[in-house]
Amino acid sequence: MDKVNLQILDLINQRANIVQEIGKLKTKQSIKRFDPVREREMLDNIKNNNGPFQDSTIEHIFKEIFKASLELQEDNSKALLVLVSRKKQPESTVVNLKGEKGGNGGISYVFDPCAVEGYEQVAASVKEKGLKLLRGDAFKPRTSPYDFQGLGIEGLEILKKLTQPV
Repeated sequence: MDKVNLQILDLINQRANIVQEIGKLKTKQSIKRFDPVREREMLDNIKNNNGPFQDSTIEHIFKEIFKASLELQEDNSKALLVLVSRKKQPESTVVNLKGEKGGNGGISYVFDPCAVEGYEQVAASVKEKGLKLLRGDAFKPRTSPYDFQGLGIEGLEILKKLTQPV
């Protein structure tokens, strides 16, 4: 019995390591950690239980494993947040972008057009309004093949032209 218990423990720990890796990926991609549809799929998958336990018992055990796994992901996420907390670095990080400072407590506006389609279009919206920070998506992909796909290298040249001092 001890050998079987240790095998189960080893498998649970293997699962926990996989869960941690998934949690890291979800954090990087800003994806919610709990996915009820995926949980239901996994629970449905284990209903092919050929053992002496009732399906409801097996489902209860796995729900506890899923709950503990989610808590493990959340603990890892909280540990990452500590690195960027005020406790770790109490002073503000001020970023200087060609004389425009961000993070110093003042208000900074960054113009972010959906896509850069031409110099005139963006210049009219940015420079004429006195805005100084621009984020442009020259290579922005679209979901439809019939929509504007971005200007590529030409878009980068437009951005370069827009960011030159006036």
